[in-house]
Amino acid sequence: MRTLFKSASVAVACAVISGCGGEDFTGAYRYQESSSKGAMVLNIHGDQAELFADIVATGIKPVGKLKVSQKDGKLLLDDKNSSLRLVMKRNVDERSLDCLNCKVLGMRADELVWNYDPKGPYDVDQLLKEQARKREEALNAELEKIQKEALEKGRRDTEAQKLAPFEGDWVYQRTTKHDPLTIMGVWRSKQIRVWTFKYETMDRLSYEIPGFEVTDAGLTVGEGSSAKLYSLNSDRTIITCLSCDKATVWVRADPKKDLSDRNYARQMAGKI
Repeated sequence: MRTLFKSASVAVACAVISGCGGEDFTGAYRYQESSSKGAMVLNIHGDQAELFADIVATGIKPVGKLKVSQKDGKLLLDDKNSSLRLVMKRNVDERSLDCLNCKVLGMRADELVWNYDPKGPYDVDQLLKEQARKREEALNAELEKIQKEALEKGRRDTEAQKLAPFEGDWVYQRTTKHDPLTIMGVWRSKQIRVWTFKYETMDRLSYEIPGFEVTDAGLTVGEGSSAKLYSLNSDRTIITCLSCDKATVWVRADPKKDLSDRNYARQMAGKI
């Protein structure tokens, strides 16, 4: 008899102290509508819980903190900053949760299934710290990019003033029938732009704004290993590549004629 009373006392103490008479709802549960770009997450750990939005494009956003309790087999979630209470029960799958009054969250219905998330429960504070760190890194990277672009623009604008001898529209002299029709515009105001077209149809193949530098040696177009050095002849009508693997010549177009005239452009490029 003494043993029986002792066992009963231990059971009562266990129920009072640790709640071992109730169900353990610890874990994470997600609800997402088919048209939504994110999910609502209920994150439960012991007698505390958080509700947060997990949006694919922007990350997580806290919605509220909740106090967890149980009554008659139901899970009660009370918002710590308002009178809002969510009532849930275990789904028949013994993993997910059925919300019995989700309309209080502005959802379309009361009885909604919050699917079990095996990755939970989450350390929400740590997730927010990591998210803030990544956002700060991204912001710093964007600011650095903007700064570099501003410095590069300043350098290009300064360097562009040296382009005066090379100003004009230049047409690449084709050496094989497979060569495209390539036009390079060199202007102090617009700097250097290069277009390539399919010779037969004049369909545009590419467009680029390459880096450039003007030195005593000539005009360098491009960057790194792809950069090419060009020299200008005495009457400023021909540009010759000094660093190309094969003979590469550009001829200045007549400024009184329009290179959008495909016949003139083809004539300038040379028919092979």
